[in-house]
Amino acid sequence: MTIDPVRIGGFFSTFDYESVLQQLAQARLQPVQRLEVEVARAEVRSQLLGNISAQMNNLLGAAKKLTASSSVLGKTATVTGEAVTASALASASVGTFTLDVLKLATATKVAGTAISTGLDSTSPLNRSNFAITPTAGTFTVGTAGGGSAVLTVGSTTIDNLSLLDASNIETPVTAGTFTLETATGGPATLTVDPATQSLDDVINAINGAGIGVTASITNDPAGRANILTLTSSQGDITVGATGDTSNFLAVTKLSGATAGTTVNSTAGIAVMQSLSEVVADITAAGVGITATITNDTNGRPNLVSLSAASAITLGNATDTSNFLSATKLLASPGTTSRTSTLSIARLSPGDKMIDADFFGGPPAAGDQQFTINGVTIDYNTANDSLNDVLNRINTSGAGVVARYDLATDSVRLEQSETGSMPITLTDVGSGDFLTRVGLIGASQTVGENAEYSVNGGPTQYADSNTVSPVSGVTVTLKQVTTPGTPETVTIGQDLDGSTKSVKAFVDQFNAVFNAIDEATKINPDDLKESGELSGDSSLRTLKGQLRSLVTGPGFNVEGAYQNLNQIGIGFGAFGSAVGSTNQLQFDEGKFTAALQTDPQSVQNLLSVFTLSANLEAGGTGSVTGISGNYSGTRAGTYSLTDPGDGTMIIDFVPSDGSTPTQSTITIAAGGTNNTAIPGITLQFAGTLQAGSHTITVSNTAASPLARIQQVLDLQTAPGGVMEQRQASYDKVREDIEDRIADLEASVDKEMELLRRKFIAMEQAQARASGTLSALQQMQQQLTAILPGNNRR
Repeated sequence: MTIDPVRIGGFFSTFDYESVLQQLAQARLQPVQRLEVEVARAEVRSQLLGNISAQMNNLLGAAKKLTASSSVLGKTATVTGEAVTASALASASVGTFTLDVLKLATATKVAGTAISTGLDSTSPLNRSNFAITPTAGTFTVGTAGGGSAVLTVGSTTIDNLSLLDASNIETPVTAGTFTLETATGGPATLTVDPATQSLDDVINAINGAGIGVTASITNDPAGRANILTLTSSQGDITVGATGDTSNFLAVTKLSGATAGTTVNSTAGIAVMQSLSEVVADITAAGVGITATITNDTNGRPNLVSLSAASAITLGNATDTSNFLSATKLLASPGTTSRTSTLSIARLSPGDKMIDADFFGGPPAAGDQQFTINGVTIDYNTANDSLNDVLNRINTSGAGVVARYDLATDSVRLEQSETGSMPITLTDVGSGDFLTRVGLIGASQTVGENAEYSVNGGPTQYADSNTVSPVSGVTVTLKQVTTPGTPETVTIGQDLDGSTKSVKAFVDQFNAVFNAIDEATKINPDDLKESGELSGDSSLRTLKGQLRSLVTGPGFNVEGAYQNLNQIGIGFGAFGSAVGSTNQLQFDEGKFTAALQTDPQSVQNLLSVFTLSANLEAGGTGSVTGISGNYSGTRAGTYSLTDPGDGTMIIDFVPSDGSTPTQSTITIAAGGTNNTAIPGITLQFAGTLQAGSHTITVSNTAASPLARIQQVLDLQTAPGGVMEQRQASYDKVREDIEDRIADLEASVDKEMELLRRKFIAMEQAQARASGTLSALQQMQQQLTAILPGNNRR
């Protein structure tokens, strides 16, 4: 950008020096634009290297999968039916066998006795230990010969003459005050004392309150007197006020009732009917049914039985009470007699055991224990519910699954493992939980062992349904086979899995090449179209190295195949057209044929990699010898420095140029160490002496992929070549950004200095203008006082 020079011929008060400073700053900052371009280039180069590194990491993952010892020796297992499932290890032999499943392994089970108390048939339905609490409403019963009747389940008749705290009101009344108000009669605050007043007393107090309200007890839809009705002669009734201290209005279910000149309890205020009362209503319904409460198989009053001279019908689509379901009658079979399908009463497994309705009372109080299979379980009836104890069993190491069976009202245990192992159960000390739930002494159904035969041979046994009928094959028994129709299990080579792994390697290899090509491309006709790393010879060298390794032979690889092209991995046939061999190719058919012909040779070519450690002669320290097979991943040299004082410093320098490491170990005379060098045991002399030793680790065999893996490890490891190169570009970018910041600060400082000078010049001009103005005024004054000078 060309900046016109600034020319100043004279200063005036309106001179725009800020515009001048801006132009000067732009001129000074021109180098920043070039530096910013360099920052962007460094950032792009770092990103390109990051992308190449990521692609190489992906290639490393694919290579590691193939260099695993059995990467292409995998086997598949297929079965002819559904009685078994099977899987095979790489070591399994290809072939088929038949399997007869004669018996499945089962787990030992034990069930306790019923633990809930029977029904309290004389208490209100909602307090009588029902497993499903009956709800208020209607239900229908009938017979073929007697017609049907709709019965109501709800509140009983209120006892309005007894004291409130001794009446049969569902919810106890608390002492205090409550408020009633009418539109024109005003409010009235009434006092309630359940120890001295009956419901009739409170009704009389309301009627005498002088606000135009008449209170009375009326019947519910079933004809039972348990509704409190308020009628006003002075407008709508308002029920309750903020300052009320008694719950009387809530207990009588007037709170929330529809406002108006008449207000009724929203439901019956007396306690619910008992089961005995509802059973009596069924018998008295006039449809020919006799209802009774009978004992269950455990001798508890826990069933409702119905009998009639003709077929009994139960329920109607318009029923509003769940009574028939709660008593287990709705689904009961039969015609002229029907009985609850299950015992009706159940304790609540979520309640603290001390409060739960255990048959015969809860387990012993206090901190108690029991053992299952030798594992101790703690409990306390005041703190724990039945569910708490069962969950504690299930999360312990007792090896059983515990549950409360609602259908049988019992605690059941099942061994986690199959086979003929009994469950051992013991109450500890004064604890009696296992006894109370009927598990102690209960008959156990001991588990059975699995039975099967292979190829029609002798019966074999197992304590589990997972068996290994032949080497390397695992079979899970699902069901007994039909006699004479065994399952056929076929073991084959996993060609599909192997080809997918090789294809993934080839695809990722090409992705690395594509990433390098894109970053290093050169367009001589338009350099702007060249890659940002077009001058980077190291990337081209890396690409050439990878290509050479994938096309070259392995090192000391045993077997029929010595290079990857022999098994279908290469850059195309010799003499291929120019440009057609830039991508690694995979001939799946050739690979499959090689794998079927000699799978072990294919595996060797993909994965073999061995390193050998050798103790060099001439050592002068305490090491007398080494043993074992080296299990490290890099060749290199271990230098052992022995001060002779019971310590040893070990330095390892990898031959591939990766970062050296150092460690210090403690040694003992006549002892050994097997942790300092992977897989190698160092042996020490009976007398320690200062000196040094050298252990050389050399590569004795390596597949092409193993060698590629080593190159990729060096490039992509933390602190490796690619990370260092990215860091160098990041450092360049940071240095340039620092230069830009310094230049901008310098220009800012220069412009501020010039700004101060301009301000000073402007101030000087202002002072000069002021002086000139003063002189002109003096001249005018002199002219005015010397008039003679004007006569000439």
